[in-house]
Amino acid sequence: MSMNAGPGQERRAFKRLRVNLAIVFRVDKTSKTRMQIENQEIRATMIDLSEGGLSILTNHDIPEGSLLTMKFTLFKVDSEDVSFYGPMDIIGEVKYHHALSNNEYRLGIVFKKVDTQDRGEIANFIGNSA
Repeated sequence: MSMNAGPGQERRAFKRLRVNLAIVFRVDKTSKTRMQIENQEIRATMIDLSEGGLSILTNHDIPEGSLLTMKFTLFKVDSEDVSFYGPMDIIGEVKYHHALSNNEYRLGIVFKKVDTQDRGEIANFIGNSA
């Protein structure tokens, strides 16, 4: 897809899939935010996913530019079986953060370091869920 889409057109390079999945992340040790939330793994909810990134809901206001190490497993349930993709261990950068009304934040994260196999599994997951 073109990144120079006109009004009303999708500007994303990858198709997004709406999901409701658990994700765990840590803030990179070089970030100032790391000092505020110490050395903890933070649980969040992934709300959409593409081959290039994802969005999450969290109770922590993580600033733009922060690097996150994220861990998650994708799964798809159909009438015959359950398919698992992962577990994935991906590094991403926060591109935006929006405060929501219930002390939650929506973070948009672009992937910075993704294993080739993980990227393929994400593509398969999105393709098989469409």
